[in-house]
Amino acid sequence: MLRKILFGAGLLALITIALAPGIWKTLTDAVRINALAQRIASFELPEGYQPDYAVEILDYTIVAYKSVAQRGHLAFLQTPSGVIPTGTVLEGYLVNNTAAATWREASVLRTETRTIRDQSATMTISDRINGEGQRYRSLNLVFEGRDGTTLLAINQPETQWNDEAIE
Repeated sequence: MLRKILFGAGLLALITIALAPGIWKTLTDAVRINALAQRIASFELPEGYQPDYAVEILDYTIVAYKSVAQRGHLAFLQTPSGVIPTGTVLEGYLVNNTAAATWREASVLRTETRTIRDQSATMTISDRINGEGQRYRSLNLVFEGRDGTTLLAINQPETQWNDEAIE
C-alpha cells in the first residue's frame, strides 16, 4: 500500500514539474492578460506599463501589469458582487492596515467619487512608505466591472506618480 502511495505521489510530482512551464507561460501570456483585463473593464493601459500575469480561480480574476521601471504596479481584482468592501471601508483599511508590516505611515490624501459604467465609484489616493523606506502613492478604485465587483489598484513610487495619467 505504501508503495502505491509513494508511486502516486511521485507520478503527481513529475506531472506537476512537466506542466509548470506551460502553466507559467499561460499565466504570463500578454495576449491572455490583455483579453482578461478587457473582460473586466474597458480601459487604456497607461504608458510605461506591460502585462505581468493573470489568474482566474472560480469566480475571481486577477490581472496585473508592471511598470517598465519594475517599481509600479497596476492590477484589477474582480470578484463576485459584495466580496470587495465599499469605498468607505476601503479608506479605513488603507490607514489602519497593520497586517502588512512592510508598509508604514499610510495616509489617505483624498477620496473622490467617480462614475464608472454609469455607477458611482469611490476612488482613494493614499501614500505609504515601503519596507525599503521609499514613499509610494496608491490609487484604489472599487466599481462594478462587467462580471462582478472590481478593485483597480495602482501603486507607484511617489516620484513617478502622475495625476494627469490617472484621469
